Amino acid sequence: MAHSHSGGTRLQVLSDRERQDLHAASLHLLESVGVHVPVDDVRVLLGEAGARVSGEQVRLSADLVERCLAGVKPVTLYDRSGSPVLPLSEGRVTFGALSDTFYLLDLPSGRARSFLRADQGRSARLLDALPSIDWIQCVGQAHDVPEGLQTQLAVLETVRHSPKPILAYPYDRQGVLDLVELSRIVSGREDVRRARPWLFVACVPAGPLNASRYNLEILLACADLGVPVLYYDCPAIGGNAPCSLAGTLAMANADWLFGLTVHQLRAPGAPFVSAGFTVQLMDMRTTQWAYCAPESQWAYAAVADLAHGYGLPAFGLEMISDSPRLDAQAGQELAANCLWGCLTGTELVHNTGMIGAGKLVCPEAFVLADEIIGATRAALGSPDLSPQAMSQATALLEASTPGAEYVSQPHTLEHFRDFWYPTVFDRSNFDPLAAMDSAHLAKRLTARSAQLLSDHHPRPMSEGVEAALTELERRWRRRPPG
Repeated sequence: MAHSHSGGTRLQVLSDRERQDLHAASLHLLESVGVHVPVDDVRVLLGEAGARVSGEQVRLSADLVERCLAGVKPVTLYDRSGSPVLPLSEGRVTFGALSDTFYLLDLPSGRARSFLRADQGRSARLLDALPSIDWIQCVGQAHDVPEGLQTQLAVLETVRHSPKPILAYPYDRQGVLDLVELSRIVSGREDVRRARPWLFVACVPAGPLNASRYNLEILLACADLGVPVLYYDCPAIGGNAPCSLAGTLAMANADWLFGLTVHQLRAPGAPFVSAGFTVQLMDMRTTQWAYCAPESQWAYAAVADLAHGYGLPAFGLEMISDSPRLDAQAGQELAANCLWGCLTGTELVHNTGMIGAGKLVCPEAFVLADEIIGATRAALGSPDLSPQAMSQATALLEASTPGAEYVSQPHTLEHFRDFWYPTVFDRSNFDPLAAMDSAHLAKRLTARSAQLLSDHHPRPMSEGVEAALTELERRWRRRPPG
């Protein structure tokens, strides 16, 4: 255990020596094995900086990587009105939710259906209403949207329904250029877009140490345009990564260091959001990638330790469930991942409320995740034990007689709202002998989702900005395919 900068206690699983050894192993892999780099511009960039280039395989020296690493600083993300809402400082845990995926689970019917563009706005509006969701992710996977405009239209619908920061997953360089134009319209001016970013972009390679053309082009575009970028790979233990935690961590961290090096060589000091990567376990019985394997939780603590050793916010841990249903397993896995994120100080916990190993959006799961985050944050909060608070408590006790009740005390009336109260969890004063509905939580989650969608109205954008965004979509759709 170690103390975080925010004053609480943070769980650490790596000693300083183990963290340094993993870093050294990653540097050794970059120098001995290298990375597959299929883009000419990137190979030239690295070669001119001193890397060894052999065909499409590039090997980086430790000195080159360390020089680039030294220039990276944490960034602050803003909301669409330009207010700083996510200063990504060490220990400030935030939660982002994926607003879209291929399928949406309708909890009342228990059936999944294709995700559609109309669902994007509803998802964003619901996530905007949930106080524990700090930012929104847009992958763009609606079945009724043109393939080349998936992420663009997902972000467009989301920014219309929420001012929260947005993490976007563009599929190519053109996607980045389109999102920059969208961001400029919302921000008002180019200098404001760069200085107060509300949009950040994910760049995900094909696999560890195996870069792909599309992800490298996205990485270069973000560097050139000053778009904050979040670079990470997705190793699966025993799948595309070694069947050992040591090997998986060393390889995935090497890949993250490679992405950072390319980005900083292209544009020194450009905004690089975080350190870290995801870690799944390939279940050999099904070949399914298990997001909630207990070994992954240890790995995510190690990822956070590595990130904090680099002086950067940690990314990787997902508040997700492998269960395709919103059942007891889903509740346990969401709660465990939430607690693990808070204890390890993972600044960017993502995929909050996803179920079915990332395959399903379920509005009620978002509401459940929000409730779990609120309860967890309250449990890990720091009560006021200052001398002044202790003095007031002692005075209250001295003024009371032994066995006194405190329900009617003015102090209770003044302070009972200081504590966390559930919105959907059940604390009712029930009759144990009366018939009880075992599905009552599901019904409360559905009712809460419907109530928030009915009552919550996010801050609208100006008519001028809305008109400009509508015209932007028209231009996108008039563009020739490819």
